[in-house]
Amino acid sequence: MESTVLKVDNFSAYFGDNQVLKNINLETSTNLVTALMGPSGCGKTTLIRCVNRMHELIPGTKVTGNMYLKDLDVYAMEPIVLRRKIGMVFQKPNPFPMMSIYDNVIAGYKLNGIRLKKDEFDNIVERSRKGSALWN
Repeated sequence: MESTVLKVDNFSAYFGDNQVLKNINLETSTNLVTALMGPSGCGKTTLIRCVNRMHELIPGTKVTGNMYLKDLDVYAMEPIVLRRKIGMVFQKPNPFPMMSIYDNVIAGYKLNGIRLKKDEFDNIVERSRKGSALWN
């Protein structure tokens, strides 16, 4: 039997007074693919953003219920530590707000304490932007 990697227990999310997730319960297992499907606007992206605590970047948000990564309470963890454990890829680009494209590209290096010379960071950013057709 597979072990639970993510457990969501009676979880709700709010943007101001608007409740956008209502009492979600979910368990995902290691080494399996889990798909979230539903119509546009039903909360799929909001739930995924809550797993990585990205919704907290929007003023006026709050959550109730519990969410666990293995046995660790997601909302008791430092967000940076959590984000090192969970990677996210969205359908649309989702850069960190209030940061330049340059800073978004090198954020992972800086958050992990990787020290490089400015020209090394510049080369990484140039290579990344060219590789994603964002240079010109």
